[in-house]
Amino acid sequence: MIDLQIKQSWLEKSSEAALEEFKSALVDILNSFPVDRHTDKRWSITKISDGDEARLIYDERAVASLKIEDKVLHVKSTEDDTPRYDDIVYAIRYAANRLLLAVYSNVHGGARLPQDHSLSIDHTYFNRDKSVRGFFDKSNFVPRFAPEGIENLKDGRTALVIYSPYYAEDKRNGTVHILNNPMLSFLTEKENQETNGEFSYKVADSMQDFARKYDLGLVPRNFYQNYSKPVKIINETYFDALNINRKVFIDPCVYDFDDEHDYRYYKNTETGLHLMDKVRPGENLDIAIKRVLREELQVAEDYVGVRIWGVDFDRDREGILTPRLRMNIFVHGMLENRKSKTHDWVSVK
Repeated sequence: MIDLQIKQSWLEKSSEAALEEFKSALVDILNSFPVDRHTDKRWSITKISDGDEARLIYDERAVASLKIEDKVLHVKSTEDDTPRYDDIVYAIRYAANRLLLAVYSNVHGGARLPQDHSLSIDHTYFNRDKSVRGFFDKSNFVPRFAPEGIENLKDGRTALVIYSPYYAEDKRNGTVHILNNPMLSFLTEKENQETNGEFSYKVADSMQDFARKYDLGLVPRNFYQNYSKPVKIINETYFDALNINRKVFIDPCVYDFDDEHDYRYYKNTETGLHLMDKVRPGENLDIAIKRVLREELQVAEDYVGVRIWGVDFDRDREGILTPRLRMNIFVHGMLENRKSKTHDWVSVK
């Protein structure tokens, strides 16, 4: 079932011209799929003469309706069992991402979907594979997201396939967990399908929270990347940032997690010099980051997430070469008066 809203999320009402352009981009993407590329155009959008509604046509069959209401484009499948569901959703999100539009899913309580169109949502594989479907029917999880890509098949054809890791919604509370795919593969083929604590861990409070964190690189892309580790710190380097036993500089760039559209960061410079800090004796990285936010930068007591994206070197006061962790820190609770009166905020747009 497809029930999506397409809009420019940073505007109260979207540009109708942009939404019309989206329709053209959608058809172009659908007709460029390998299975469709060397045939007559199988996809088109036909406007209904007696209104402002249109139909998405596949092989002369209407598969979805498109209607602009209050400058928001609504895309809804005409049947629950939508042909080429994965391809349609992929193309919708791809076209939206190209045109800087946001996609919201009414099927999932109006949650915004991640900007990365290659992260599939409700892929049909989870229903097509009987062993996988049977496992999740009895589990506490509903598989929601999985990375998707085009793979060459042995017979020369290509197909959209999904890869690990899978991200699943907890049926009990709506939180989103990353799943241990090797354990899942083992259990789906066994009669005893009881899991243990190594099967999953939480990465987001909800699907909406997941989308925001995934867009910002605050979600693990591998199960063991953060297994038994703080999930708030995403380390994209091989530097052992969680077990620091020497001098290490930290170079933070602090962003407002709550502001999705006018991305703002704290410009930590003073008299033209870039401000850095270090992990002090007796501190771990988590404690050091909180101290820097609270005492040095005075912007927050805690943080939503940290993405360590690089390592470089500098010399300390004694001339010793010292590693420096480059990181983006995202925080809640940036009051407008604190931002305007105390800090130098810079828009990255």
